[in-house]
Amino acid sequence: MSAKHAFSILGAPKTTASWDGSPTTISPPDGLSMAQTTNGSMVLAYQNTSSMNNAGKLALTSGGSAPTFLPVPALLVQPTIYVHNWGANNLNVTNISVAAATPIWVEAFGPGLPGQKPVALPIGSAITLKPVAVAQGTSNPNWMQLIFTSNTANLTLVSVIGGPADSSGNNAYVVALNSPSGNTGPGTGTPAPQGYYATAAGNSYSLEFNWGSSVVYVANMSPSTAAPVSVQMISL
Repeated sequence: MSAKHAFSILGAPKTTASWDGSPTTISPPDGLSMAQTTNGSMVLAYQNTSSMNNAGKLALTSGGSAPTFLPVPALLVQPTIYVHNWGANNLNVTNISVAAATPIWVEAFGPGLPGQKPVALPIGSAITLKPVAVAQGTSNPNWMQLIFTSNTANLTLVSVIGGPADSSGNNAYVVALNSPSGNTGPGTGTPAPQGYYATAAGNSYSLEFNWGSSVVYVANMSPSTAAPVSVQMISL
């Protein structure tokens, strides 16, 4: 198979739908196309929803760059996370799984994405975010704390974007509550799963930071069937 034929479906108009990052399930060879990404870290979550033991694969293309291929494991109960800065280019996400019966659920979050309407994230008062909802506020120029709490034992995914970028250019942090991975990430001695900053076995987690006076963006990336999550930003 030639390279030209292999890549001919990536972002092809016949199989690609316009996408604003909202939770969507795509089957091969369908795809999604975002006209313009943010010029900063974005969080892409994806999960193989096939009931069969079908390994999946996504192909990501942006601008004129070569595709990035992401394996999507079968029968995994926790979404896989990919954090990247596509530099305000377009983004095509295509399901190139071999077996037709391999639907893949995808979702993207980042400040300024079309279709997202952040609610206010105040300092000192807790707010409730339903799945797919986002909030945005401004931190004080001192140490701050974000507290995430779920009132269920169901898997809950929360992403935070803000502060200075690390050595890889990333300033996004993804946390899972009630995670089957248990307690992982900073301070636990166990590395977090791919793309995650930390996971918690219980239904709460706190993130401490000092980003100066900076915009803090929080998104509930949980599946639509999940319960809302409580978010509170505190000045320490």
